[in-house]
Amino acid sequence: MRTTTAISILALALPAAAGAGLGDVLASWETPYPSRDFNGIAYDGEYVWVKHSLSDTQWVFRCTKTGSVVAEIAFPYPAPAYHSYGLTFDGAYLWTIYHYWHIPYYDDYRKYTTTGSYAGGFSRPYIWGSEALTWDGQYIFTEFPMGGDPAAKYTTTGSLIASFPMPVRICSDIAYYRRQLWYYGGGGFVYGVTLNGSVTASFPAPGGRCNSAAFDGEYLWTLGANSYPQYVYKVDIDVVGVAPASLGRVKALYR
Repeated sequence: MRTTTAISILALALPAAAGAGLGDVLASWETPYPSRDFNGIAYDGEYVWVKHSLSDTQWVFRCTKTGSVVAEIAFPYPAPAYHSYGLTFDGAYLWTIYHYWHIPYYDDYRKYTTTGSYAGGFSRPYIWGSEALTWDGQYIFTEFPMGGDPAAKYTTTGSLIASFPMPVRICSDIAYYRRQLWYYGGGGFVYGVTLNGSVTASFPAPGGRCNSAAFDGEYLWTLGANSYPQYVYKVDIDVVGVAPASLGRVKALYR
């Protein structure tokens, strides 16, 4: 993997039009190098992180909101895992999911420091293939990739707290915002779904398809998965069912 010192970022800032609303793309920029293998996005309160997979080392880039790379770290490859999916930030650590493809199959939820050091995590024996991962301020949200793809909530040590039926199948990484999960549900659409199983909103996925989502407290960030190179999109949303429209955009972070 080349270093980021000479990486050129193409930033395509789009002006936020008056009256921008659900699903409108406010800005976009190209991932740190041309690829179709970025599959995780997270926000740490200041920077957007994007993760590249399908290599022996999972490279993670810390970027400004306009796409400039300010740091690059590597998640060590935990053989015999295949590659990792999803990315989230819990206020101190970055998390991702490794798929272990040797019998017995299982998913390994691993956390790393922002400099790339392994810091622990938990495993889910006999559950394999999850791509969804987000943080609600206290718990890890993920999915059971079987039986209708319900969402699940875990402690950071792996204790299952609850599971939630999803009315639209989870087909990507997820973002959490005020008791709603936002994710790509297939068919070209991003959905907002409450934890009691109600769809509150949907809009066409920027670029036609996305594989990752994260919130910065005001906007949804998605990672396109339908193009070469890939693009990061900053998307305006209406948080339906959370606050009256007259209150405008909700700006509380992770609540």
